[in-house]
Amino acid sequence: MAEAPIIIGPLALRAFALALGVALAGAVALASYYLSRWATPGAVFDAFLGGLIGGALGGRLAHVVFAWDYFSLHPEAIPRLSEGGLEWHGALAGALIGLAIVSRWRRLPWGPLLNVLAPILPLIALGAWYGCWAASCGYGAEVDTLARYPAYAVSESPDVYGIIAPRYDTQRFGMLLSLACLLIAAAPLRVRALAGARFWIVLALFSTGMFAIGFFRGDASPVIGSLRGDQWLDLITIGLCLLALARRRSSVSQ
Repeated sequence: MAEAPIIIGPLALRAFALALGVALAGAVALASYYLSRWATPGAVFDAFLGGLIGGALGGRLAHVVFAWDYFSLHPEAIPRLSEGGLEWHGALAGALIGLAIVSRWRRLPWGPLLNVLAPILPLIALGAWYGCWAASCGYGAEVDTLARYPAYAVSESPDVYGIIAPRYDTQRFGMLLSLACLLIAAAPLRVRALAGARFWIVLALFSTGMFAIGFFRGDASPVIGSLRGDQWLDLITIGLCLLALARRRSSVSQ
């Protein structure tokens, strides 16, 4: 189903792109404020531009790999980012690589930058899930009837092809998860061993939530064993976060 664009003056924007753009603008403003002690707004903007480019490339590459059955038949659609299609694990990996490269060039401190990413991650995720709600991506699996489930868990909603059916309300799950992680990211940490590890804690919690939501999703994803491909990536991300936290705790205790 083609998503109806939102008209703003001479611009015709898709809801997903608009929601994600607003979240990214908020992220840059937030980072510029909290990093003002170490860098100029221009340096912060450059770093986030590098992260944005890396995130777009990484997210698109992962999406193409996950949907290769389609893109192998339509290779001309691979570079069409305007039509949507980003995988969040690939986007995160690409964004971190882009941020690391530009922050090294602009001499931004990696530790404070990573800590600022803690609230930025769920902020962008909130924009992405809201965009998915508007664009009918990340939709839930069908259920037999709404009457058998709590009202907050299901809804009559369309899939990406515009077929309306009773489904798990996964977009709502995703937005609530993002809001919860945003609140956690903003809360003070009083455990000395975890000081400076806020990003890894938030990412681990978000990945755990995404893993759980994966059991209720109905959008296409390769299945490996009994899990979706994105759920396996969730588990890998959780493992990497726990490893990063363990290494940080070990270095603090020494």
